[in-house]
Amino acid sequence: MAYEFIIYDKQDHIAHITLNRPDRRNAISPPMQVELWDALIDFKNDPDAWVAILTGAGDAAFCAGADLKWGTEHPGEPVPWKRNYQSDPERVGSAGNLPTEIWKPIIAAVNGYAVGGGMEITLHCDVIIASDNAQFGLPEIRQAGGLPGGGGMLHLPRQVPYRVAMWMLLSGQFMSAEYMHSVGYVNEVVPPDKLMETAERYAQTLCSNPPMGVQAAKEVALRSLDQPIDYPPTAWQYQWEAITARMRSSEDAQESRRAWLEKRKPVYHNR
Repeated sequence: MAYEFIIYDKQDHIAHITLNRPDRRNAISPPMQVELWDALIDFKNDPDAWVAILTGAGDAAFCAGADLKWGTEHPGEPVPWKRNYQSDPERVGSAGNLPTEIWKPIIAAVNGYAVGGGMEITLHCDVIIASDNAQFGLPEIRQAGGLPGGGGMLHLPRQVPYRVAMWMLLSGQFMSAEYMHSVGYVNEVVPPDKLMETAERYAQTLCSNPPMGVQAAKEVALRSLDQPIDYPPTAWQYQWEAITARMRSSEDAQESRRAWLEKRKPVYHNR
């Protein structure tokens, strides 16, 4: 595919993908999303490409989200995704989604605003390097009267503390790079002129490890996120087994109740 809205090249096992619409703060139009998807699938399938660095052209923004003007500028032109899109490793998804099941690491080098679909892109990445002027946010509720449709509501609570995720989702406020680093979302904050140099250093570190091991580690980590580690029932089943089967029927539970009724100190025997 010939690329008009992204820049894509590969060198020394590292794929570089640059969102290239700086006049629109790299906002994602449907044609741009098709190109981004195509490049990532190519990266996924190329055995000589081990790590990807994803960034945005210009200094103002990594990506300002979906291009909300595109629909009015192209009336009647269909979009390449279905309204009821669900994660699919091959089928193009809406702005903010990236192909799933890419087990190779993806590094986001975030310069300027990463908001809306732009932040949702970073939620799909494994490492985030941010310039000290970067801003992160999901402003759909506050600015667009909508909801983050590219998976932000699903991914964010899994990647930052609950109350941080809730504030960002419900308020739509932007957060600084330093703040996102403090809550563990950003790996490193650097001056803008050191952004790509630092991202390259991270990529080279990953390339120095066996690629099969790196990919296997990512795959296991992602596939197991919502799975029990060594106990098959659900968390609720585990809780009720602990309470009903062990605690409530134990001698110590009965002793506790008797001691409370008799107003004395209980004597426990761990049985």
